[in-house]
Amino acid sequence: MSLKTKDKHALLKSYSQPDERLLLAKVLDQADLSLKKHIICFTDFIAPAMLAEIEELLRKYDGLKTKQFGGYDDAERKMIAVFPEYIDEEDIYFPLGAVGISYNKKFTSPISHRDYLGSIMGLGIERGKVGDIVAMDGEAICFAEQSIADYILSNLERVGHTKVKTQKADINQLRLPEKKMEIKNITVSSLRADTVFGAVFGNSRSETQDLIRAERASVNWTVVRSSSDIIKEGDILSLKGGGRGKLIEVGGTTKKGRLVITVGRYV
Repeated sequence: MSLKTKDKHALLKSYSQPDERLLLAKVLDQADLSLKKHIICFTDFIAPAMLAEIEELLRKYDGLKTKQFGGYDDAERKMIAVFPEYIDEEDIYFPLGAVGISYNKKFTSPISHRDYLGSIMGLGIERGKVGDIVAMDGEAICFAEQSIADYILSNLERVGHTKVKTQKADINQLRLPEKKMEIKNITVSSLRADTVFGAVFGNSRSETQDLIRAERASVNWTVVRSSSDIIKEGDILSLKGGGRGKLIEVGGTTKKGRLVITVGRYV
């Protein structure tokens, strides 16, 4: 059973950002089409901040199932497959590909994720058609919708001023670097955002509050609105210009009533 038209309109109206409304409208249309035609439909690549919300919404559809995939196990941006519940998940094959991008690192400075993304968008490609870009030493892997991956393969010649080579990458044979994390156990007075962010990224409480006011701090890819927001175990913390971390575990309390927590910062 699909959502009623008036419920859809009310839901879409609740999203203030036009791009979020457009994305949600497309996903709802795909869910309706899957139910009506008994077919598998695929969304564009969706950012982590919206993935959970969309999954929860799609669970309201009786007779449908979903599956996420972004090209590799640790992918952040993922496509969602929407399909009738009688179809086996193992029979779902996502229409995505991977492109290897390399350059001669002896004659240029390292190319950043932003550089790769900017040059790919410069080809006239929509952001939703491109998944994660994993930047490594002298190379990168770009995940994209299959037809877009083929287009990048044929048309990307430079990233910024640097000449690059592209080649088709086999998703099943990829060996991507493991994400490394520096882990430490510390004590904090509370699980407030300004306290935990400061502990993870090494900033003072006042510095962290300034960063939060400037909307530079995010939890699970959603901007933190208040320094008093509570961070939960398992939350992913991001700081623009400061990297990413995680509240791994909340332990007991010390004799002075401070919380013992385990945090990690990706390196």
